Amino acid sequence: MTHADFTTGRRRFLVGAAAVAAGFELGCSKTEPVAAPAARSSKVVPLRVLLVGEKGDKDFISRGWQAVSEQGLEVNVLPLERADPSGIGDAFLAAAKKADVVIYPLALVGEAARSEAVVEMTTDEVKRIESKFGGLPPTARNGAARYGKSTYALPLGCTLPALIAQARLEPLDSWEDYDALVQGEWEGLAAEPTASGWAGTMFLWRSRNAKSWLFERKDLTPLIHTEPYVKSLELMLQTNSRYVEKDQTPDQIWARVGEGKLRGGIGFPERRSGPVVEMQLSALPGTVALSKVVLDPFAPVVSLSADCRQTSASKRFIEWMCGGEGSRSVRRQVAGMNDLRDGASWSGDSAPYDRWLAEQLQAPLIAPCPQLNDAMDYLMVLDQQIRRALVGDAAPQEALDVVAEKWTDLTSSSGVDEQIRAWRMAQGMRA
Repeated sequence: MTHADFTTGRRRFLVGAAAVAAGFELGCSKTEPVAAPAARSSKVVPLRVLLVGEKGDKDFISRGWQAVSEQGLEVNVLPLERADPSGIGDAFLAAAKKADVVIYPLALVGEAARSEAVVEMTTDEVKRIESKFGGLPPTARNGAARYGKSTYALPLGCTLPALIAQARLEPLDSWEDYDALVQGEWEGLAAEPTASGWAGTMFLWRSRNAKSWLFERKDLTPLIHTEPYVKSLELMLQTNSRYVEKDQTPDQIWARVGEGKLRGGIGFPERRSGPVVEMQLSALPGTVALSKVVLDPFAPVVSLSADCRQTSASKRFIEWMCGGEGSRSVRRQVAGMNDLRDGASWSGDSAPYDRWLAEQLQAPLIAPCPQLNDAMDYLMVLDQQIRRALVGDAAPQEALDVVAEKWTDLTSSSGVDEQIRAWRMAQGMRA
């Protein structure tokens, strides 16, 4: 063998060995892969993150990660329009196949799990994150970190609506008391979230203590048009008629109360980087020790994609998002995110709300959002019909009858048995 032949053969061997190592690194991996050295692979294969949310939030995540890691990051944004989330479920499932990590709305966890688009987290993985950054409060753990008896996602934010005011605010025993406050002391200078995309969720918050929640368990017959819900909507319409300002988002109400343009209302800050506001906070009317909590269906959660290429790097990123160095500044800037872990310290503009929220998230009982197949369609139908009623285009009973009819159609389209299993898992039961 000539020297040239030996050199060529050695070069081919080295190239082949590198290709094998890279192949192990790129393999989809529910078990730990054999990987090439991180310093080499991170430059060649960036971590792919799918963000279902607002385009501008991509930069906050990218900059925060780059400050603590040499691992490349590609953030793909799937825009989410809260007022019209139709089709977002299918688009999310398709885009998740090209991602390592996915950040997406709570309402889609059920679809993601049943479609095997995300990977179930092991008990050891959950405990490792808790040992590093603290445990989750009961509301976040039961309502956002569990689907069925498993953990498919971890919450990155669990904001709840607060009764807010400029002056001293006492807890209210009922929504009738709230209506009297709006009409009397506040003289209509108040608001609650009824903007497009928010009205349906506000109705769920008002109705959270209904004895039977949304559906019959045995056959998924909608209960949304029964007496407790109709009465809830009637009172919502009555109070809405008293407001000087309507069609507001929670963030707008939070800001306007802080500015003194409204005397009170129901709201919360969507981000932690807004202007300084001073106000009094209280739980929603009718809240008692065992009241159920309804989390925002659009609250952000994070999961490992079933089509991930880099398991170790993906898990490091998920851990970082949950509480790693520098991630707090990211959560303060991204819509819907906040500090959830034990031991979190609050400072800055939204500190009073965050301290209040930490107390509220100790509630153990959850009234789940519809984590069904086509979950966003269920939510959109509800929102559209509540808004029809608010503007006087439909009476409360008529609007909720339409919701029940359309929900029944959606259930039939997906399969009643399949949806019954999904609803059981949304309530923390086995399928």
